[in-house]
Amino acid sequence: MKGMSVLRPGAQGRPVRLAAVAPYLPSRVVTNADLVAAGAPLDADEMVRLSGIRARRFAAPDEATSDLALAAARKALTWAGRAATDVDRLLVATVSPDHSSPGAACRTQTLLGMRTVPAMDIVAACSGFLYALDAAARAVMTGDEAVLAVAADVRSRFVDPLDRATCALFGDGAGAALVVPGHDPDAGLVAIGLLADGEGYASVQVPAGGSRRPIDAAALADRAQYVHMRSGPQVYLAAVEGMLGTAQRLLDALNLSFADIDFVVPHQPNGRILDRLARLAGIPDEKVVKIIEDIGNISAATVPVALHHLLASGRVKVGDRLLLLAAGAGYTAGAALLVVDAALLCAQAREHG
Repeated sequence: MKGMSVLRPGAQGRPVRLAAVAPYLPSRVVTNADLVAAGAPLDADEMVRLSGIRARRFAAPDEATSDLALAAARKALTWAGRAATDVDRLLVATVSPDHSSPGAACRTQTLLGMRTVPAMDIVAACSGFLYALDAAARAVMTGDEAVLAVAADVRSRFVDPLDRATCALFGDGAGAALVVPGHDPDAGLVAIGLLADGEGYASVQVPAGGSRRPIDAAALADRAQYVHMRSGPQVYLAAVEGMLGTAQRLLDALNLSFADIDFVVPHQPNGRILDRLARLAGIPDEKVVKIIEDIGNISAATVPVALHHLLASGRVKVGDRLLLLAAGAGYTAGAALLVVDAALLCAQAREHG
């Protein structure tokens, strides 16, 4: 890939920070044994060996993507001490909106009780949260005072329970961040960069349901309404290379190395991918946030959910450098450097009253 442009809000005159980060996971836990009982073509041990996943969360029958986004957004606003009417813009990263049209963001906006501010979906697969974070930062840099960047997906309804490559991978969930102006150019969201390489467009895809191939009897017979992974090994390598390459470009632009990073918060596509990422980057295992074992791959929501997990762990201190990484279908990729400030840690503490 060619070089990546890096957005540095503080260096361009208006620092940007995260006021709060909040997760939402549906209450239904689906174990590997549950999938086997439902007819999955892998046994429970194979699922762990191939993916590192033991359980995942599935949305309730009456829950859709906008409901998950709503729950995460409400928590983020509460922890930040803000009202929905304070928000100037809502961005929802998803590949599983409630309907093909309109976007899930519009329903989430109404349910939140926001003003008639811009609300839109962002489609960048598993990189979606970083794409939303980039758009939110740019909006704050140009005048918005508070932007909600949300990632939410109900992937379980697009997974073929009979497909060995994908049946155990995906779960459902959401994560939200409230993005606001900062005061210190060296704290908060210090830098973010994005990439895309459309050569990988067909590697991970839901073939039917769009304008290229509407869902009809033939599509249903082909099980084309479900996510298809064309080449597992190729996707595996692309995910590692996408996250590693994007991270290196960002660090190079900032004159930093992996040794300067306190924690890495990667997208969680597969446990083996996370292990390989850490090994190739020379990152100690304890610096890499891994939550995939209990929640599976929740697409773009894995980064904010993993970030919340880290912030709530008690291991993070003011000034720590966190490297957020993602790669997804398309191919898309992104990396961001977040320097933790005291106000963020204070907001996260409100989770426990």
